[in-house]
Amino acid sequence: MPHSSRDGIALLTALIVLAITSALAYALSADTGLAIRRTAGGASQEQAREIAAATEALAASLLKEALEDPNAALHGAQRWARPYGPVEIIPGYVMEARLDDLQGRLNLNGLVTADGRPNELARRTLERLLQNLDLEPQWAPKIIDWIDTDDQPLDGGAEASRYSGLMPGYRPANRIITSTSELLALEGFDLARYRRLEPHISALPRDAGLNLCDATGPLLDALTGERQWSGATESLQRNREGGCFPRLEVLRNSLADPAEFEALRSALGLAERSRYFALLGYVSSGRSGYTSYSLLRHEGPGAGQIRVLLRHTAP
Repeated sequence: MPHSSRDGIALLTALIVLAITSALAYALSADTGLAIRRTAGGASQEQAREIAAATEALAASLLKEALEDPNAALHGAQRWARPYGPVEIIPGYVMEARLDDLQGRLNLNGLVTADGRPNELARRTLERLLQNLDLEPQWAPKIIDWIDTDDQPLDGGAEASRYSGLMPGYRPANRIITSTSELLALEGFDLARYRRLEPHISALPRDAGLNLCDATGPLLDALTGERQWSGATESLQRNREGGCFPRLEVLRNSLADPAEFEALRSALGLAERSRYFALLGYVSSGRSGYTSYSLLRHEGPGAGQIRVLLRHTAP
């Protein structure tokens, strides 16, 4: 073989070896970089979880302070209700958080009594709430049918016979719900409707009453059948700067029939205190951000303990 041919083959072989080596080096580098980023991301998320847990401890301390007196009202003018942050907890990690009183909302699970019957006063309140939010009151029987335990649709409602005929078919929950987002499973109940209704509703145990001190304006109007506070957020806030508003006695006097107040109080558990709270947090680190959600419950007079029922952290 001529000398020039041997040189050409050697050069080609060297180029092939170099290409293979470069490809392997690049792949190794990429895998190493990815592994480093994964490790860093995992460490960052773990740090965010720890900060969220520390925020829970702060929230628990503020709630215990507000609930220490079993006869005192719990309301949004107290320290627990003030947003916290943004503040740099540790170098590079900034946290923001707030507590929401979940009993300042209409508890959807209270639409059905413990023996499985519709709670008519709660239904009427939901229908009025929907109207105050410019939503169709016809959603009330559909929501009740989603929660009640039977398979017989209410007038205007929907049960398995309706949902099983959809594509794809499915069945209603027919039990108490754990998240208000289950409403999105109702046929035709879209995200726009849910976003409008969500700040005014909760999904809590049936015995969780409605705290008037923190009830939203449209919900207060749903109780009285008037349109006083819907769309008057700033005015309602001014009335609440000094403490609980409206008090139970104020609501009683605003209703023409005292018996109506007592019926509402029994059906919805009207009160001036709360046990269930949502802690919403956000931790940012560089370009990364993590949201956290914690469901907190006060264990009641004498216990003095705030228990974390649910915790979730996600990028």
